[in-house]
Amino acid sequence: MKDLSIKARSYILGTIFIGMILLAWSLLRIDWGQIWNLLVLGALASLTLIFKVIGATKRSHYNISFLVYGFTFVLFGWESAILVILISNLVEWAWHRYPWYIQCYNIATYTAAMYLAGLVYIIVSPEKQLFNLIGVTSILLAMGTFTLINHLMIAMVIWLARGENFRESGLFEFFPLMLDFTLLCMGAGTAYIWEMTPFGVVLVLLPLYLIYSTLKVPALERKSEIDQKTGLYNAEYFQKALSGELERANRFNRPLTIVMADLDLLRNINNTYGHLAGDEVLIGVANILKESVREFDLVSRFGGEEYAIMMPETTPGEAYPLIESIREKIEKDEFPVPTSVTPIQATMSFGIAGRDSSEQTPKDLVHNADTALYHAKLKGRNGSFIYSDEGFESLFTPDKSDTSIQEATMLDADAPIRPAETSYITSSLRDPRAVTDVQKNGAKNKGHKIKISYPRWLVTAYVTTMTAVALALFGLAFHPTSGVDWIGLSMFVLMVVITEWYSIDIYVRNTAVSTSAVPMLAGILLYGPVGAVVLSFTFATVAMIKHRSPPSRFIFNFSNQLIAGMSYTLLMLVMGIVFLSLPTDAQVLLSVAAIGLVYISTTGLIAVGIGLDRDRSIREIWRERFSWLVPYYLAMGLVAYALIFSYQTAGLVGILVVLVPILVLRLSQKQYIDRTKIFVNELKEKNAELEHSSNEIQKLNEGLLNTLAEVVDLRDPYVLGHSKQVAHYGVSIAEKLGLPSKRVELIHNAGLLHDVGKLGISETILFKPGRLTMEEYDIVKKHVTLGADILEASNAFGDLIPIIRHHHERYDGLGYPDGLEGEKIPLEARILSVADSVEAMASDRPYRRGLDNQEVIEELEGCSGTQFDPLVVKVFVEILQNEMQPLVINSARSLETHEPQPVHVLLTSSSSPD
Repeated sequence: MKDLSIKARSYILGTIFIGMILLAWSLLRIDWGQIWNLLVLGALASLTLIFKVIGATKRSHYNISFLVYGFTFVLFGWESAILVILISNLVEWAWHRYPWYIQCYNIATYTAAMYLAGLVYIIVSPEKQLFNLIGVTSILLAMGTFTLINHLMIAMVIWLARGENFRESGLFEFFPLMLDFTLLCMGAGTAYIWEMTPFGVVLVLLPLYLIYSTLKVPALERKSEIDQKTGLYNAEYFQKALSGELERANRFNRPLTIVMADLDLLRNINNTYGHLAGDEVLIGVANILKESVREFDLVSRFGGEEYAIMMPETTPGEAYPLIESIREKIEKDEFPVPTSVTPIQATMSFGIAGRDSSEQTPKDLVHNADTALYHAKLKGRNGSFIYSDEGFESLFTPDKSDTSIQEATMLDADAPIRPAETSYITSSLRDPRAVTDVQKNGAKNKGHKIKISYPRWLVTAYVTTMTAVALALFGLAFHPTSGVDWIGLSMFVLMVVITEWYSIDIYVRNTAVSTSAVPMLAGILLYGPVGAVVLSFTFATVAMIKHRSPPSRFIFNFSNQLIAGMSYTLLMLVMGIVFLSLPTDAQVLLSVAAIGLVYISTTGLIAVGIGLDRDRSIREIWRERFSWLVPYYLAMGLVAYALIFSYQTAGLVGILVVLVPILVLRLSQKQYIDRTKIFVNELKEKNAELEHSSNEIQKLNEGLLNTLAEVVDLRDPYVLGHSKQVAHYGVSIAEKLGLPSKRVELIHNAGLLHDVGKLGISETILFKPGRLTMEEYDIVKKHVTLGADILEASNAFGDLIPIIRHHHERYDGLGYPDGLEGEKIPLEARILSVADSVEAMASDRPYRRGLDNQEVIEELEGCSGTQFDPLVVKVFVEILQNEMQPLVINSARSLETHEPQPVHVLLTSSSSPD
């Protein structure tokens, strides 16, 4: 307190002094015959303060205890409420050990606020009646007074102590004021229900869990145990949880396994694609870990690119298959990053260790798992090893030296192509029939979304059908009656108007959430088909006026609500159930079941309508917009019964009492949706930025590739445009084979750069007018390895290296540089080999004329199975035969469109291979 200013200290001490006087006076007026009830209430309030909900900052929290204070105020008076405040705050003081003056000031503030609230209540309702309009009004005014005085006194001390004015403190913003007020009123409403029947209190308090859960949302961003980047638990939390779990495992001699995981070569990803890309990979891997482990396992980010997994009740041998499946999933997954046009891939190494004695400490377990992890790193990464005293075990890690294991079939056509130190992942086409199947079902390939398209008339037909079904259901359920309480029904109509008018717009267009389901359900259960028609019409009318929607939407909303109401009305009619004649427990269950039908019917019909209207997946629409509402609808079913019960018991006053929890439900929905809206908007902005960056990088890459291709071709005017034509042929073959777009793009880029290695060949050899010697030809053949070496310096083109290195390999194994044969040659290189040769055959050279289409076909078929892959030849021949316009052109003859370059023409040689 010595750090505070004189004004702040004077204000705090003065408030404490006045508060103590009011406290002493109120204690003298208490009816001590109710002491045991007050002690129980004090204990409940103490629990809410001990386990209070932390707000958006460490200095803020939400006072759920206000519900207990409001309850005590109505049942036992303001003096007793002050005693409950004293008990709960003293317990909180002992639990949290605040400085003495802080808790004394809090007690004094609450005491003063409650005293003034009691004065207002007595002034407005001197006879202290509850079950009339004046009594309800006096309670509402008293709760409002307590809220305002409490916020004012706290804002004053913040102003004097921290220098924050009322606006900066945020204490007079709508949400904190309304939250405290509604919690007090909810407590007061609970007291009304208690006076009518103590068992009805449960119906009002059940929505409190939703409120408690929702209020925790703003604090999620500042929780110290969460790693902000990945959303996993951090190392500190993991160590704390591990200590507790290890103690339990030692006490009961149960198994416990720790897994340490490390992302392989993250530094290379950061250096190549930037740290933003590295972050995306970290987040992607974290999501895979979270989704793959069991519900009771704990995953944390241990530091940097290292993760830790705690697996209770699990031996290392039992953990190993799951960890291997996670490792394989990470290896196969792709991570979109803003600095690469195509997604990148990553691998992860795992070390596993289990508890083997009661003497082990958490540090020992982590160390053992870490040791196994680094053993996996030393063994070439991307593996899983179990620590043991005898060494390290890898139960079924594949032999990575066997390249056949890494081959993929056409059924896995988008297998990644990544450069490796000694071998390359290859792809093969073993069954020609697979090509036809892929072409027919190309939309089913990974990464291709099937476009849904519904005819426009279907929407109109759908709405018309809904209307017909709704009216038919009403005709089946309706029976003439003169017993409708039109005054009571009008009250429910008014509640529907209020709740729907203040519905909350959700974060997606033309969708809103309201609590109007509560009065609608209650009214239909009480008044049957007539109530269903009246309340459905009211709902649709208010929605149309509020959203200024067209008549078609009014018809849709009316039909939707009427179908929902008639569904459970007809069900009760068929079963011979009269709602009000049922016992209380049956009425509660029926209310919950009815709201379940309402939820399924209304959200399902809306999802179908939106899906038909916007050509989108109905299932995805429902999951995105409505799946999260399940707990709120269940709570609304309980509140609907509370509304029925209160109305039957206390009439208008009962309705006013139950309006409070409905209001709280709306507040909790709004808080949840506001937070969700922020996250959705942030995600959309981030996606837009990533897409923009990707487009920009793609344009730069395309420009660079075309420039490099022209630089290579300009060295020999007889092959000017050669690289672009090779790329064109390669793309045609790849698309005919049904390869995914990313692999087609790889072939296009490799076609542009396939001869980039010729930049490293001497012009004396490259343009030699006569026949090359064997030594010179060996030098020329090095252009494939030189090209691979050039691209090695540019990490952005790393995926092109195996294609360019092997595009002069032969199918019979007699090619260069490595003499690979058959399907051991990367598929993209086999395609490029055909494309390169076709372009060379079709173009004029100084020593021969270019071949026509038929001659090219004959050459290809003659070399099929020796120089070229038979399936690639077959596909390209089909392309040549089916094209309406000639696909193969003579790129050398296209030189007429270019300016002459005499120096290069004089030096041109036909001896160098293309």
